[in-house]
Amino acid sequence: MKQTVCVLFGGKSSEHEISRLSANNVLSYIDRALFDVITVGIDKSGNWFVTEATQEEIKSGAWEKCNNKACVLSPSPKHHGLLVFNKNGDVSVTRVDVVYPVLHGKNGEDGTVQGLLELAEIPFVGTGVLASSLCMDKVLTKEVLKQAGIPVTDGFFVWNDSYDVEAVHTKIEETFGYPVVIKPSRAGSSVGVVSVEGRQALEEALQTAGREDEKILIERSVDAREVECAVLGTTQAPEASCVGEIVKEGMYDYATKYEKDTARIDIPAHLTEEEQATIRALACRAFTATDCYGLSRVDFFIDKKDGKILLNEINTMPGFTDISMYPMLWRESGIPCKELVTRLIQLAL
Repeated sequence: MKQTVCVLFGGKSSEHEISRLSANNVLSYIDRALFDVITVGIDKSGNWFVTEATQEEIKSGAWEKCNNKACVLSPSPKHHGLLVFNKNGDVSVTRVDVVYPVLHGKNGEDGTVQGLLELAEIPFVGTGVLASSLCMDKVLTKEVLKQAGIPVTDGFFVWNDSYDVEAVHTKIEETFGYPVVIKPSRAGSSVGVVSVEGRQALEEALQTAGREDEKILIERSVDAREVECAVLGTTQAPEASCVGEIVKEGMYDYATKYEKDTARIDIPAHLTEEEQATIRALACRAFTATDCYGLSRVDFFIDKKDGKILLNEINTMPGFTDISMYPMLWRESGIPCKELVTRLIQLAL
């Protein structure tokens, strides 16, 4: 018998639109000979709906105007799925075998939905509560990685409601100096990330990052090549893809990623075999050290001055859009998208 996959998309985070784009592609690659599919959209207010919207309607956001039914994911294992509120006032149970939470950012990728799914005892694609929550927090992730002996960029953090701009400025000058990169600790797709050349722009950048999260991370700016590696598998036995490079002018921010067509992606990256092997090994070590499972994309800097490799961040539910590195890296490494999605679902099960 075919098993039923529930694809979750949307959500309350600033990456709502990216989630819809990712879900469109995931839905295209689910093997319908193996799986039946239910789609559940979460609007920006956090309301859940079972929807029969087309992929194009999901991609565009028009799904919210379709003939949807409100639902919730039941935390009770006896339901093993959704409670659907029908138009006549009845509540019905829709059982699902596995959930694919194509959710990026807060309230989806940060352990919240993963906790609900674990309460419900429903298998799900991706990493569990601990690693999801940990890797969403860049400050804590770097502390764990440093303990594991994995090199990361230098930085410190302040709270968004208690920092003193002059004190932050002084600490920057006393530690690594300008330029610096200021970012929210818990946000994705480079939302709220600002490069700062000096004291004049510091206050506005802190405010921008502080609107996204309580923790504001201040890091030494590195003149670096930006490379990424995709990881697939279990915590104890992860596999790493080839390495890809993002070639661009300036910062690889949200606009560059999703609104402009100014970045070039080289897959595989033009690196030596030794550099490729080092990055792939570090990606797997980081995956295991942070207790990841299923999939992650691990992002690195290669310092142009000394060639030092620094881990930048770990993304536990990487994008699956047309320009997303995770599926492209695995395709180049010999796993086409349809097979990749099947393997992810099978890992969950």
